[in-house]
Amino acid sequence: MKKIIIGILVFVSATLNAQSPEDGLRLSWFAPNGTPRSNALGGAMGSLGGDLSAAHINPAGLGFYKSGELIITSKYLNTETDYKYRGTNSSTSNNKSTLGNLGIVFADGKKNRGYSSTAFSISFTQLANFNSRERFKGVNNFSSYSEKFLEELYYDNAGMNAADNNYIFGSSLAFRTFLVDTIAGKNGALDGYQSLVPISSGVNQTFDSYTSGSSNELTFGWGGNVQDKLYLGASFVLPIVNFNRSLYVSETDLDPNNKLNQFGGFVFNEDFSSKGWGIGAKFGIIYKPESFLRLGFALHTPQLISFRDQLSADMTTNTESYAGIVSASSGELNNGNVGIREYTAMTPTKATFSGSYFFASPGKPTQPLGFISADIEWVNYAGTRFYANDVDQASSEYYDDLNNTMKATYKNNFNLRLGSEIKLTSNWMARIGTAYYGSPYKNKFADENGKVLVNPSRMILSGGIGYRTNKYFLDFTISSATNRDAVVPYQLLDKPSPVAVQNSKAIIFNIGYGIRF
Repeated sequence: MKKIIIGILVFVSATLNAQSPEDGLRLSWFAPNGTPRSNALGGAMGSLGGDLSAAHINPAGLGFYKSGELIITSKYLNTETDYKYRGTNSSTSNNKSTLGNLGIVFADGKKNRGYSSTAFSISFTQLANFNSRERFKGVNNFSSYSEKFLEELYYDNAGMNAADNNYIFGSSLAFRTFLVDTIAGKNGALDGYQSLVPISSGVNQTFDSYTSGSSNELTFGWGGNVQDKLYLGASFVLPIVNFNRSLYVSETDLDPNNKLNQFGGFVFNEDFSSKGWGIGAKFGIIYKPESFLRLGFALHTPQLISFRDQLSADMTTNTESYAGIVSASSGELNNGNVGIREYTAMTPTKATFSGSYFFASPGKPTQPLGFISADIEWVNYAGTRFYANDVDQASSEYYDDLNNTMKATYKNNFNLRLGSEIKLTSNWMARIGTAYYGSPYKNKFADENGKVLVNPSRMILSGGIGYRTNKYFLDFTISSATNRDAVVPYQLLDKPSPVAVQNSKAIIFNIGYGIRF
């Protein structure tokens, strides 16, 4: 993988801490959750309409409503994840039940101002679930987590006082616990810094991260229908993001009986939370050139999300005979307070091109029997941007560097979704769908020898059934999601960063109940 280079700045204030490109990708690279019907069709709803998920995918689909609707859905998620890190395999599992969608549609089936019908919706949808655990370990004789602190001090040309006080969530903790120590030059002058970790002989590394939270949308949508031929729509979107992470990192000596290297190990803990809310918009159009064909286009503008992050960290290092066991925490350097960071993120632009073909029984050509629907979604992953809320030269330079890194790390890409529904009886329907989300990264993830380890992607297979009457409906969906990704536990500038290969399989049970009025 190409080295990710971020300008490293000194922040004496406790209000800022280094961000990474992964913070931006978390807001955009996921398969959005919709209604059970939408999920069963692989999310290929861009030209279909008549479903609450239209407000979040293509709001023109709201124009198909001729009557009101109230819907509530829930989902159960079971995830099994395997990791391979430097030749060592490990696995984790996670189960979670959550509310999926909640919304209401008000429709006017009467012709008004040239429209055959109009509809207005209010809906809340959980787009992404962040509840997971990443845990992997391995033996590393090529690099150490401590080197990220060394690089920060080196590239900042930090003096001893700065090393002791200015990097309160990382490098200063390493310096105060002697994980990173000084190199004495002539006449006792500072000649640099060195790590206490015996990297060449190897260390046992363990990374354990718990994450929780979700990415959600509160949406106000409108759709209009012109002569049952042209459908227009728009949504006003309020994104709500809640993300929490508890990180544990440890490195221990391969030979615990070796007391000569003065390194027994270290433990680094970090607690991070991020809460954000913002604003965005979605616009769409659907056209029916023939009764059996629908063509759609939707544009999702970038969302501006204001975030407030909180961070705290602590470190304990066993230096054996050098200084024994030494601990330090960010609270000691920040008057007992957590670090605060406030900024604004701009998510990527998305555009979806859709088409649906409706087919009928040969014996009843005027009555649709089912359909096939496809979406091609373009996402500008490289367009994610971060901006400081408090404008000053240091913050502006920092976020300029981070945004340049986003452009160098990610690329624009296409995602594909395909779904089909067929009527079994007048009330029962069967559905099937699939979706493929390609890698958003420009470069491959490789080890220090240049061997490619993984090509990230996400694949979804789904199926479900639906029961509909004039008064109510019930939908049930099962989805299987396969995710291949890479976890980079720490970024280094002077050598390739380590990579853990992640393979996860998730089973999602989704059920929804709706009332028509």
